[in-house]
Amino acid sequence: MKALLPFDMKQIHRMIDEIRKWMPFTPSSKVVCLGITYDCSEDAAREQFLEDFRSRILLTYRCGLEPPLQLAGGGTTASDSGWGCMLRVTQMMLAQCFVSLSLGREWRFGEKDLKEGSTYLRITSCFLDTPKALFSLHRLVEMGQHILGKEPSSWFGPTSAAQAVGHLFETSKEDGAGRPDFLQEVGCAVFVDGPIYKETVMERFNGGCTSVIILVCRRLGLESCNLEEYQQGLDVCFRLPEFQGLASGNSSSSAHFFVATHGEDSLLFMDPHVTYPALQKDADVVASCGLRAGRPLRLPWSSLNPSVCVAFLVQSKSEFLSLCDRLCEGPGEQLFEVLERQPTYNAAFDDLLEADDLVVVS
Repeated sequence: MKALLPFDMKQIHRMIDEIRKWMPFTPSSKVVCLGITYDCSEDAAREQFLEDFRSRILLTYRCGLEPPLQLAGGGTTASDSGWGCMLRVTQMMLAQCFVSLSLGREWRFGEKDLKEGSTYLRITSCFLDTPKALFSLHRLVEMGQHILGKEPSSWFGPTSAAQAVGHLFETSKEDGAGRPDFLQEVGCAVFVDGPIYKETVMERFNGGCTSVIILVCRRLGLESCNLEEYQQGLDVCFRLPEFQGLASGNSSSSAHFFVATHGEDSLLFMDPHVTYPALQKDADVVASCGLRAGRPLRLPWSSLNPSVCVAFLVQSKSEFLSLCDRLCEGPGEQLFEVLERQPTYNAAFDDLLEADDLVVVS
């Protein structure tokens, strides 16, 4: 019998992942969703979880982008289908941070959220498909090109997408006019080399921020997606009230936004790999009845890609210091390292950090 080549195995992984997406799935075990635990063996708790999940903001591939994105060869593209999935996942992760910040974790979507001037629409307006929107695809791509040399239509991983977000926060703070009211006193700290540096987050608070979004990028192993060493540490994150989601992908590199765990063997995620017409104004969001997820999709822990970005939201210095203590005890210490300040690295190490992004694991 002919042995399977690595190329064949990658195709098989992709086929399995695609089939899994369309398999009927009903949560039946304990689910931990963004800090809240549901016993989904009970019907009432299952419905409460599904209402919670469907209230998360879903952002997907879009077509009909206006203006289209300029490509390096002189052409244009009016869609991010096939290459923009991690940027959409990062948008979803930011949107969840903004929901927690402005609406609270107990908020659930309702018809009132589609009324003109609602907080929900002010949040979704940050992600409209127009260069004027603060965290639009246009601006993320532009920032990726500016700071990382990534041309439009280039694939982003969780680290490069987080870096683009961090720089957008900084540049919007400088001009001020680009931020909506609810983000005027919000900072962002991106850690791309693993450790969390207390000094960096404290600088945000001391500079006038009342809340800080923390994005921690990690590469969990080099050659394999066998993440048993780190699974417990990641699992702990989903139980923390500060946790706002996990940006990663599957073993074939497709990006997903993970918001919950199911039992002990799998994660639940939101999938950006569906293409809809571009959202250019609030009325487009209203017409779509909100950017709501359907049913949760499931991925075994063993299929998680080793490149991840974990998001936290802290709303005071004391909450941040408490989070650091909790991350450094028990299983979390396998995943997180907290240092007082960032060491001085040389240029060669900085180049190494830029290469630490989503990989295909066969």
